[in-house]
Amino acid sequence: MTLARLTRGLLMVLGASIALASHAQETEKAEALQAPNPASLRAGWWSYFEGGRAEVEPRVTGFLQNLGPQIAELDPSSQVLAESDLKALRDNFTVYLDLLDTQAPEARDPPEAQERYTIEELLELGNLVRDARTSAAEAQVEADRARRIHTEVSRRRDAAFDAYVSAPAGDPRWLAAVTLIKSRISQAISSRRLELLTARLQNAVTYADQSAAQLQVALERLEPTEEAANTGKLMERIAASEAAVEAARENLRTAELEASTLELDTPQGRSQRRLQQQALIKARVELALAELALSQAQAFRWWNQLELQTVDDLSVMEEQELAWSELVRDIEAEKPDWQRESEDELLAVQSTERTGLEKDAVKLLDQRLETARDTLPLIVDVDDSIADLDLLGTAVDRAMARNSGQIGSWFSSLSLQVKTLFRRASDVIEYPLFSVGEAPVTGGDILRVLIILGIAVALSRGIRHAISRVAERGHQGSQASFYTIGRLTHYTIIIVAIFIALSSIGLDFSNLALVAGALSVGIGFGLQSIVSNFVSGLIILFEHTLRVGDYIELDTGITGTVKAINVRSTLINTNDNIDIVVPNSEFVTSRLTNWTLGERILRMRIPFGVAYGTDKELLKKAALEAAADVPYTLTHMKDREPDLWLVEYGDNSLNFLLLVWVNRQGARRPTRTRAAYLWALETKLSEYGIEIPFPQRDLHLRSGFPSGADLPQKV
Repeated sequence: MTLARLTRGLLMVLGASIALASHAQETEKAEALQAPNPASLRAGWWSYFEGGRAEVEPRVTGFLQNLGPQIAELDPSSQVLAESDLKALRDNFTVYLDLLDTQAPEARDPPEAQERYTIEELLELGNLVRDARTSAAEAQVEADRARRIHTEVSRRRDAAFDAYVSAPAGDPRWLAAVTLIKSRISQAISSRRLELLTARLQNAVTYADQSAAQLQVALERLEPTEEAANTGKLMERIAASEAAVEAARENLRTAELEASTLELDTPQGRSQRRLQQQALIKARVELALAELALSQAQAFRWWNQLELQTVDDLSVMEEQELAWSELVRDIEAEKPDWQRESEDELLAVQSTERTGLEKDAVKLLDQRLETARDTLPLIVDVDDSIADLDLLGTAVDRAMARNSGQIGSWFSSLSLQVKTLFRRASDVIEYPLFSVGEAPVTGGDILRVLIILGIAVALSRGIRHAISRVAERGHQGSQASFYTIGRLTHYTIIIVAIFIALSSIGLDFSNLALVAGALSVGIGFGLQSIVSNFVSGLIILFEHTLRVGDYIELDTGITGTVKAINVRSTLINTNDNIDIVVPNSEFVTSRLTNWTLGERILRMRIPFGVAYGTDKELLKKAALEAAADVPYTLTHMKDREPDLWLVEYGDNSLNFLLLVWVNRQGARRPTRTRAAYLWALETKLSEYGIEIPFPQRDLHLRSGFPSGADLPQKV
């Protein structure tokens, strides 16, 4: 019982709420349907002008009539502006009412599918698809333009609303309200146009897509007709197309001959030259159309033979298909130039002032205008012919796939793609990039130069590797000579290869004076330092003052082992395993210390000091034993024994100098070698109880300091 009462109460509350909401909506609608008053616009005022034309048109008429008395109440200066706005409102409402009557275009249905199609029907359907795509593209452009206009109109409407809100009461507020109403009508007009154009675009895109799908169905259902299967008629068609191509070529040769004639440098002569140039463009377009028509006839023939299974050699057909693709590619490359030059000619003729011209000059202008006008439609026909040829090529590919099977079709397609890629690569390689003298240089020439230089580098690397293997078997002193031989061989091979490579692209070296002059200019302006370092490297290699493996010291204090002598620089590896690149010219123009130039051994001096009163004979014994303990010391060599010299009576010690001859390893690591001898000396001196004194200073105090009574007292 309680649940039933509760449910009934809820239903009553819900019903009351719905009634109140309905009453509020009706009240709001009634208020909204009141004619807008420019003196005080209410929210939702535009809904008064929404709906069909039958109900909106009387409202518009009444609203415009009510504005007349209101304008009469304005100031005279404001009345002029108000009358202008009223006229604009009438025009905008007229357009708006017309758009309310305009209905969105209905969607078009594509042609009904057929059980079988002929080639002619396929081409007609392809033309229909192209037209549909063109219409869709035009609709897209118009819709985009309408969208931009709508955005701009909406921006102006927002600005008008801001101006209305901020306008003071009275005439300014009334005029601002009329401007807002006018901008809102413009926004409604642009919105309606955008809506209609968007619907048109959607229909056009849908129709184009459906037509394209229908075209794919037609490709699957192609069947030859008895008339099309007539080989004699097909051959007659091909022969007629070949004759048309030959006639077009003859016409092109005539146009080229006429265009190459030299006209007088007068206004009429220049006009005649422009006419001949436009006639040449027209002849080229006509030749392209004739060649495309011949290719279509050949494709038609191949398709029939594939359908009737009378093809003997598919390779011939593949070559023919490759020729079609090359023809289309060449025409596509030239077509933009034809289009641009013809449009420029048409614009130039139309903008030429004919007043005061002679009769012959006017006649030339008319001929130029007629030729340009005739050329532009032919260029459009070229686009259609290319599309038809592509469609026929697709039909041929499908027929070939059905005859040869999936695997055979795959191999045929791959072979055709490889051949196409090879031909295009050949065209790119043979395209002239620049000229050397009278000889053009192509991409193939540059590739040939790179191949020659690559072979030379590989040959040089192989020879140097063989020389280095031979050098490893010899003694240390011969390695530098083998290195020099290897570097000179490398330079010779590279220079000879450069001459051969440049000669292969047509560079004539017979006039060495000109070549030498060009090189001199280049060296003088930009290659001076590079050539200097190169020549310095050659001097180093020939003089043998610096060899790979030598331990050297530069004026800058850099020390290290020579690792490589290159064209521009020499690589030095320090004892810290840091590679330093030094230009070759520094070794020729600066002082260089080569520690291992003559011999691979050197004498080192190890200074040290001992306390006064040390037994000198005992010290000599300890020092020589220390030298013998170091592995770098040379032993059993005449005049190369270690020795100890007393060199100075120092302030704190007797200063001695240990002189030792060290081997090649010690000479290449002087810092490490000196540290090893000092280490051994300290060990032996400690072992024999020989003192190494500390530095001493004596301090002498002078007498005559003041007494305590004379010292200053603290205050």
